[in-house]
Amino acid sequence: MAKGAEPSKCDAVTEERVELAEIRATRWYQFRVAAVNIHGTRGFTAPSKHFRSSRDPSPPPRPSGLKVSNVTTDAGGSVTARLDWTLPEEPDVPIHHFKISWSWNAAGKPTIPSKKKRRKTIDGVKSSVNLEGLVVNSSYTVELQAVALWGSARLKSPKTALQFSTARENERTKLPTKLKKAFPAPSRKSTSSLEAGTPFYQDGQLQVRVYWKKRGDLTTSRFHVQWTPELCLHNETKAPEKSVTHENFINLSGLLFSCKYRVTVHTLKAKKHSEIGTVAFTTPSCPAVRSKSHRSVVCPGEEVAVKVLAKPENLTASFTAIGENVTGHFFWRVSRPQPHQPITGFQVTWADVTVTNRENSLPNSIVSQSQILPPNHNFLEVLNLRPMSSYKLEVQIITSVGEGPAIMKVFHTPSVSSAHRPKLHQHSGHQKHSSEKH
Repeated sequence: MAKGAEPSKCDAVTEERVELAEIRATRWYQFRVAAVNIHGTRGFTAPSKHFRSSRDPSPPPRPSGLKVSNVTTDAGGSVTARLDWTLPEEPDVPIHHFKISWSWNAAGKPTIPSKKKRRKTIDGVKSSVNLEGLVVNSSYTVELQAVALWGSARLKSPKTALQFSTARENERTKLPTKLKKAFPAPSRKSTSSLEAGTPFYQDGQLQVRVYWKKRGDLTTSRFHVQWTPELCLHNETKAPEKSVTHENFINLSGLLFSCKYRVTVHTLKAKKHSEIGTVAFTTPSCPAVRSKSHRSVVCPGEEVAVKVLAKPENLTASFTAIGENVTGHFFWRVSRPQPHQPITGFQVTWADVTVTNRENSLPNSIVSQSQILPPNHNFLEVLNLRPMSSYKLEVQIITSVGEGPAIMKVFHTPSVSSAHRPKLHQHSGHQKHSSEKH
């Protein structure tokens, strides 16, 4: 007996039948039989046709190992908690997504109403999530649930609950004080003539503008500016950066979130350096920036969705009759190829969608086959197609930055009544584009 790509063996039997108890739902099975006597065996038979388990799938098991792995606090006092859990092994149906909800209450106050709970949905292949914008000195209750999709039904696991507190934050709640003690900011009465503006987010980067006063006649001078993060909440590091300007201000871009920066400005005249001064400033956290209507802000650790522009089109087919079967020759071309998104291959999937060729009419009983082709192969030959049948063929471009849109067509294979005719007419099929796989 084989389950997918993992063959397994049952015990030897003396009868011409056997009962298998551990049949998994949603699986396809093939069987092979070998006859054995005192002289040995001649080996297994050829694999049987595919049999589909008729048992209904079970909901996903309760998520396990839910824990808080890290809690951080930014300079503004906003708390971020990272939750981790363990993905279940081989559920009957792959987990589609996880549902997370959390509620809280401050010290001495009742828990907030259920309708004011915060909720989040996470992809089913992920095993962690960041809860941002939490409040210091509060008690939180988190619930995690796995959800799988089976046709139009949603299979939900039992919920796992976890409680944690942000009251003791490894002293991170005192970050502003720690920053000031570690790197005392210049006094307002300081003789330094540097001044830093409020950090802002623009053109996909965190930026700040620094100003200074010119001393005497510096019309021919250049200003050398150096800036570096001295202390970051998430222990990030970055090498010092430098720039030269003739103006009395500079825009510093590409800054890290939740960091204490120090900027130093020197003048250079007659090959002599003269320090104008230094200034320190603290950048806001990413959640704080995002909360100010910057919906396009991408926080560190988040994946950036890249749109693939190249797409397949003009999917056509021709068929050749060979004996009682048909061979299909499928072709397509690529439109809008992009040099910065090189194509690495094509994923082609096809399936017999003829209802009469299936053992039942359930959509989940359709068996599809898939093949990855190299980037210079915009064609595919498929052998042993059934005559007078309907096949759905889908082509999707794979690039160095991700998967592109797919094109899908349904083709109808001709009959083989004229079996000696080598070429049969070309079919255009019914075509439609899709932005995601079917």
